Amino acid sequence: MPSARIGVAESITRALETGSQPQVLVRTVTGLERLAAAELVAARHRVIDLSKRQLIVVPSNATIITDPPRLADDLFVIKAAVTDPGRTRQALAVAMMAVRRRLRACPAAGESVFAVSASFQGTRNYNRFDVEDLVGEALRELTGTPYHSRRTGTPPPTERVDWRVILDGTTMWIGVRPFDVPLHRRDWRRQTVAGSLHPPVAAAMARLAQIRTGHRVLDPFCGAGTLLREAYNLMPEATYLGIDQAPDAIAAARANAPAHTSTSVHFRQGDARQLSVCVDRIVTNPPWDVRLGIGDIAPYLSQWRRILRPDGRVVAILNQEQAAAMIRDATWRVLDVYDIAVAGQHPRIVVAELRQCSGPAQVSSIVRRAVLQQAEHLVRLRHRSEGGGPERW
Repeated sequence: MPSARIGVAESITRALETGSQPQVLVRTVTGLERLAAAELVAARHRVIDLSKRQLIVVPSNATIITDPPRLADDLFVIKAAVTDPGRTRQALAVAMMAVRRRLRACPAAGESVFAVSASFQGTRNYNRFDVEDLVGEALRELTGTPYHSRRTGTPPPTERVDWRVILDGTTMWIGVRPFDVPLHRRDWRRQTVAGSLHPPVAAAMARLAQIRTGHRVLDPFCGAGTLLREAYNLMPEATYLGIDQAPDAIAAARANAPAHTSTSVHFRQGDARQLSVCVDRIVTNPPWDVRLGIGDIAPYLSQWRRILRPDGRVVAILNQEQAAAMIRDATWRVLDVYDIAVAGQHPRIVVAELRQCSGPAQVSSIVRRAVLQQAEHLVRLRHRSEGGGPERW
């Protein structure tokens, strides 16, 4: 995760010690708001407002900065909040007077330059650049720090402080990012490939998988390894295997893998239609038939049924047609479905487990898994006899 700017965590701690209630604004992927709220509550922070793509949080301690939520797209420390002025320029000018009064308490940024990004809901007779420049000029006057306007399209300097203004129809929020870059930019992400998953979405899927110590976790469409990397961050005491048919994807996944995990995180080239391992969890992002395609999802669902342990779980992010096919498949018991918006698409995260059956079908399933387990055991014995050391996959 990005490193926090010097002094931000300490300022949160001081504010809490003096009895004030600092607030942060957390931005999320559409559809992940409640999962992000659950992550924050589990960390003992208090979510006081939840709306589309946005949570307002009162932190319980500075860990919201030093150990920020992995499901967050971005996070801003709120410096001012006034009533949303609505659609007219005149009302915006009046609101800015209140904003200036609240921003006077902000200390000088101490940086060479800052920039402002703004967004709003609904129809207005002003644009985002009008909002950005009004707030930017107010901050420049109050802090003495140079302001870079985005109006001309010239990119701001790399070394800068980023402010955010959001008019959500109820409140005009003004906050500052306490990190050098947005939270969704992971420092471990050295390489990507076509179809690489957005890291906060991968983090959400890892939480939904409920991975436990000792679990064996498979991603049969691992790509650059984003899903397994986020799952490992959440539960390092499990064992992970990523498979992809593309050599460049495996190379990228290995480059992104955590250091010193050669016995717990593995990536290898393989065919997702011919799986030969028994697993406790499958977390995966099959191609959505946009940049990459796989055709009918049914053969892959069949493979997942064959290798998943009876108490196992699948968390898959699928396109609308793929998700519908899995939901219709009577062999799966769908626990939850999350409709999200990411990368200009509207996929669905499906959480499912095998529907428990009785009779010949159940016996056949048990026999198949027993055969797989025996085959794995023989492979491990052969590997050791050839001097390869212990091999868990």
